[in-house]
Amino acid sequence: MKTNHLTIRSEKAILTRAGFDYSELSFTIINRSGSHMGGRYTGHRVEQFDVRIAGQPDSRRTVRAILGERGLEVAPMPDHDDWSRGSVAIPAHG
Repeated sequence: MKTNHLTIRSEKAILTRAGFDYSELSFTIINRSGSHMGGRYTGHRVEQFDVRIAGQPDSRRTVRAILGERGLEVAPMPDHDDWSRGSVAIPAHG
């Protein structure tokens, strides 16, 4: 089983070290765990937890710069940003 976790705590620690006040932002864990649908690992479970950050666009732009420098990947949306460690996110099934 492969794990690829991103936590709210780890993101807040990065922002704190950068001197950014994130108190106006909200953080939510996004569970993208699932099974590989094809290829060598078909049927193997992959756990992946990403973090959604919501808040004012100016604050989120600053966060994008800080977390982007740390190699995290972002999917920007109009009202939130979804952050991931890896380039292969498991789609959430609803």
